[in-house]
Amino acid sequence: MRTVFVSHNDLGLACLEELDRLGADIRAVLTRPELDRISDQTDFAAFTEERDVPLHRVESLNTDEWVDRLAGYDPELLFVVGWSRLVERRIIDVPSVAAFGMHPAPLPRGRGRAPIAWSLIKGLDETALTMFHLVEEADAGDIAGQVTIPIDKRDDAASLYEKVVDAGRTLVREVYPQVDAGEVPRTPQDDDAATWWPRRRPEHGLIDWTHPPEEVYDWIRGQSHPYPGAFTFLDGRRVTVWAANPPSGDRAFVEPGELVYREGDVLGVGAWEGVVELTRVEIDGQEMPAGALVTDQGFAIGDRFAHAATVTG
Repeated sequence: MRTVFVSHNDLGLACLEELDRLGADIRAVLTRPELDRISDQTDFAAFTEERDVPLHRVESLNTDEWVDRLAGYDPELLFVVGWSRLVERRIIDVPSVAAFGMHPAPLPRGRGRAPIAWSLIKGLDETALTMFHLVEEADAGDIAGQVTIPIDKRDDAASLYEKVVDAGRTLVREVYPQVDAGEVPRTPQDDDAATWWPRRRPEHGLIDWTHPPEEVYDWIRGQSHPYPGAFTFLDGRRVTVWAANPPSGDRAFVEPGELVYREGDVLGVGAWEGVVELTRVEIDGQEMPAGALVTDQGFAIGDRFAHAATVTG
C-alpha cells in the first residue's frame, strides 16, 4: 500500500523497516532536522538512500505546503510515530485509508507525554504499545492494535525502550496485513477509563532522598539513558545518577542522602528507612562507577547529597 512515514526515533525506524519487509510502497519519509537534539533521535538517511525514497526534514507538518506535498504522494496510509507534535485534521485526512500513530502506553491509560519514564517511575510491572487511528486530540483515536510489554525490576529506560521497539515490529506485522487485505481494525477507546501523564523536562529529574528506596530507584531508572537523567547535588556539584541496583528491602537507620558505604564500584546512599545502591553516575561531564565519587572525586563516606527541599526551597 502507498505509505508516507513520519518519525524521528528508533521505534519509527523499526516500524518502517517492518513495513518495507511486508511490501509496503514507501512513497516518502519525513523526519526532524538533524540539529533538533532530541534525546531519542535517530537518522533515517541510510534507509531512504538504500531504497531511493525521498527524505524530508521538517519542523512541522501543519502547513499548507505539507498538506499539498503529502497529497502529491497519494498515500493510502500515513504513519506518524514518535513525533511528539499533534497533527491537524487536514493532515490526518490526506491518506485515503488510514492515518496511524503509536504510543507506548496501554491506552486509554497513559495518554500524554513521557510514557516510558512514567511507567518506570510509577513502578508498573507491565505497559503496552498501542497503534491507534490519529485524531486531533492526543492519543485518543480508535485502537488498531495493542501489544502488552512486561517490565522487569531491572529494566531501565533504555531496556524498556528496546522492548517497545520490538513491540512496534510485532504490531506492524499484526496490523498491516489486515489493512492490506481491506480490513482496517478499529476499537473505540473508553474515554471514561482514560488517564493523562504529564510532560517531563530535564529539570524535573531532581532526586528526593527522603522517599523510600523503591521510589528513589524507580525515579533513577525511569530517567536513565537516553533521557537526561535523575540528578542530585553533593557539596554544590551536580551529580547525575544513571543506574542503581534494585533495593533489597532491608531497613536501615540512615540520614536521607548520606553516603553510607562503598563496596567496589557501588555507593550506598541513604533514603527513607533504607539504602539505595548507586552503580553509575556522572559529574563534571564524566560518567563513572558510583564508587569513584569517594575514591577519585574527593568525597567521603558520611557526606550527604542535598535534599530536594534544600535545593528547591
